[in-house]
Amino acid sequence: MRRTVIVVLALAGFAFLWRVVPHDFNMTPMGALALFAGAYLRHPLGRVLVPLATLVASDLILGFHDTALYVYGAFALIALGGVLLRQRGLLAHTGGAVAAALLFYAVTNFGVWAAGVLYPADASGLLASYVAGLPFLWKTLAGNVFFTVLFFAVFQVVERYQPQTQSTESR
Repeated sequence: MRRTVIVVLALAGFAFLWRVVPHDFNMTPMGALALFAGAYLRHPLGRVLVPLATLVASDLILGFHDTALYVYGAFALIALGGVLLRQRGLLAHTGGAVAAALLFYAVTNFGVWAAGVLYPADASGLLASYVAGLPFLWKTLAGNVFFTVLFFAVFQVVERYQPQTQSTESR
């Protein structure tokens, strides 16, 4: 198995565990996983399936909710955007994490409003949904930046590690 796939699956396992143990709302490594999978998995479907499978697996434990499709859609878009981060540096990774948090905020708060349960179905209700989501945005930003930098740094360390092998070829 390719080293990249092993790292992505290990990070997916970490994200799954983080999601199912108690933590601050929205302070998860899911955005970082989506960005990382998007950046480093070769197969376009795999880029999206790894974060979505991680979400579904954890939602089987946590329970599904009315806005799950918006959450899944946001992470699928984030994974597709992760393609832009391959072979980039810390500044691009951090910018990608911020952009991912803003995209997640925009899509999921729209979903909360569109569900029609908490807010009126007009512009004031949509605005109220976005205002109510602001405290969660800061935690999403913090989680995305921290875990994205961590995930990409871990991968760089793994990539630089080259086990010493001796040639068994005879002359």
